[in-house]
Amino acid sequence: MRARGPRRLRRLLPEDPPSMGPYRLIGRIGSGGMGTVYAGVADGIDGYLAVKVIHGEHAANPEFRRKFAREARLMVRVDSLCVPRFIHADVEAERPWLVTEFVAGPTLRHHVERFAPLRGGMLLGLAAGTVEALRAIHFAGIVHRDLKPSNVILSTTGPKVLDFGIAQAEEDPTLYLRLRRMHQQARARGVTPPPRPMRPGRSPAAALRRSLAGTPGWISPEQYRGQPVTERSDVFLWGALVAFAAARHDPFGHGSPQELAHRVVHEEPDLDGLPPGLERLVLAAMAKNPADRPTPGELLREVLSLAGPVSAPGAGERQRVRELLEREWTGVSVRLPKPPRRPLREWLGAGS
Repeated sequence: MRARGPRRLRRLLPEDPPSMGPYRLIGRIGSGGMGTVYAGVADGIDGYLAVKVIHGEHAANPEFRRKFAREARLMVRVDSLCVPRFIHADVEAERPWLVTEFVAGPTLRHHVERFAPLRGGMLLGLAAGTVEALRAIHFAGIVHRDLKPSNVILSTTGPKVLDFGIAQAEEDPTLYLRLRRMHQQARARGVTPPPRPMRPGRSPAAALRRSLAGTPGWISPEQYRGQPVTERSDVFLWGALVAFAAARHDPFGHGSPQELAHRVVHEEPDLDGLPPGLERLVLAAMAKNPADRPTPGELLREVLSLAGPVSAPGAGERQRVRELLEREWTGVSVRLPKPPRRPLREWLGAGS
């Protein structure tokens, strides 16, 4: 069974805007907690563009505006074969929006759960493409934090990693250790230590909620423990993503958020269906201790070594990923989805 994307866009709702900036909106792609993604068109551009528009009820919220502005800045800084190209944004608009290339195809979750797990070259291509995307994201100083099967599209040219909605600049993992050491030294000298700094308007409960941003079962062990989130946290999620693609089910199963948290922190993942080479890498990536996990660069080199030699001696890793996808990414057949069908009332009105 070949992976196929949706055949037709979903209709715009009555409350949806007809356009954003110079982009005319044609249909809906999807909607989430922060905003709605539309397929748009513009003069001089063939095909669709993906137009993400913040929800109206959030547009007046300064915190949401800051999140959206950060998302736009992050997209500009990432250069990867497997991340959609950033095109345009207006974060000062009444309803802020940003535009990226449109990626046609099913999500990894949709394809695997509805049709079949990935095998052979397709599984290897997914592993290589997504870790190449992570390396580029981390090179820009960003931690994605929400890598999961519904945020990966199976496009005609390879996997595409989406949604930087809760991504953030990587925190200094030594900050809290240095602050604690400073407080201990102050107390040892009999000096009252200064209060621990906290951003204006940020309560401890709010800080904890922010640290647990993500999907239950798709959150790293250190994040559940309240420890700093670094690029090694994304490596853990990469391992879970590849395991899901091979096993056809979530590596920690289903259950309540509390049950999933316990399994992620204390139990081993289900790695059924992984070939030996990838199983070794996924096990390393999903180590409970972040320090025991490889870096994205190390993972990429290991994945490419499983793919065998490349046609051009001395080719760089990015070129080798491109060649691997050209050679192995053969299970995707995607056509641009058609515009939505006209509502019946429009047909009746046209005939009167």
